[in-house]
Amino acid sequence: MKKILYAFIISVIAAFVLNKIVYQEVSQKEKQKLLSEVLRYRHPIESVSIEYQGDSDLRILNSVLRDNKVLLLGENTHYDGATTQAKSRLIKYLHENLNYNIVLYEAGQYDSWIMNKEMNNPDMKVPADSTAGLGLFWFWWGTREAKPLMEYYKKTKASPSPIELGGFDIQFSGAVLSGRRSKLLKDFLIKNRININSFPVFGKTINELENLTYESYADKILKGNQKNKLLKEISQLEQTAKNLEKTPENVMYARYFHDMKNNLYKAWKYKTGSMPSMQFRDSLMASNLTYQIDSVYKDKKIIIWCSNIHTFADRYDKSYLPMGAYIRRKYGKASYMIDFSSYAKKNIKGNLMNKPGKLAVENIFHETKTPYFFINLRNIPENSFLKKEFVSTINQGIDQKRIWSRYFDGIFYIDTNTLLTPIRK
Repeated sequence: MKKILYAFIISVIAAFVLNKIVYQEVSQKEKQKLLSEVLRYRHPIESVSIEYQGDSDLRILNSVLRDNKVLLLGENTHYDGATTQAKSRLIKYLHENLNYNIVLYEAGQYDSWIMNKEMNNPDMKVPADSTAGLGLFWFWWGTREAKPLMEYYKKTKASPSPIELGGFDIQFSGAVLSGRRSKLLKDFLIKNRININSFPVFGKTINELENLTYESYADKILKGNQKNKLLKEISQLEQTAKNLEKTPENVMYARYFHDMKNNLYKAWKYKTGSMPSMQFRDSLMASNLTYQIDSVYKDKKIIIWCSNIHTFADRYDKSYLPMGAYIRRKYGKASYMIDFSSYAKKNIKGNLMNKPGKLAVENIFHETKTPYFFINLRNIPENSFLKKEFVSTINQGIDQKRIWSRYFDGIFYIDTNTLLTPIRK
């Protein structure tokens, strides 16, 4: 009993000491030093609205991105409304001033291809205001914050300089495509005289593909060795599509089967959100992305829309190398990563939530009393604290201490973020 009591007392003391270390206050003198540096290097941004008249505040990007080929725009979470607005304004500026005509999302490679085709030549009888839902997750198209950008995309389609949209993920992402997915697959097989009866497990599950990414559901449908048989059949379909004439459609379907197989394998093999799962997915997203950069959109300037963590240009964990690290290794300084961070977010009642811990740099950013600003980390001296190890909540609101300049090139700060506002259909 005494041993248990002693162990409890020791654990309480340890917790108290740790709390004092982790949550100690930053001294006022140190705060002022850090604040002066942020004020020196920040570049104020006037607005995050795509409708804002004027662009002088964004002209800094002309020099920052002078030699850029691939720009990655992150987001702390997928549900940050003001971040969606800011990225929308950046895309419009980059398209109209710096010749960025390609935007690729962290969305299904095939789904986004279908979406872009439909935007170019509507023939699927999808409501015009839902076309983006063929390829994108709802938070990137079905919100009030995203709507102006979706309308801008459509507007450019009728211009001499249209924006081409795509995706690079292995996941199924287009909810509007859900009811049409199996028909499109069957039409492709029939068109190319591929007998679905030669792929019995695939034929049995062709209407259930999205549900099969839930392992518990897959276990009910696929008995015995049928999971492995399904993966093998999808690999055979991939090879069959590869053997067809190299038209854009046939090439895409071959890649679609490849993504489909890996998406199911990931769902069945790894725990969702685990580092091995992240590693598997990011390596494949990087492969899809580099293929598109080098082949589909060769010699084009490209914007990548994804979460902050996928932009990271350095190893995150011993078992996880983010997609951004693959991109940085291949394209070097021709790739630039901008990640988004905030001090807090307003909830539906207008109250502030998700404030950072006491040591996070976002507290210093907040002290600048600047609603929005950009910092180009590449041009900051190595002796600046911004080039050294510091705490930030830039990864999903979690207080983490890293040398963040190794992970991204620029910070876009939004003091008070907002929640997305879904558009109810």
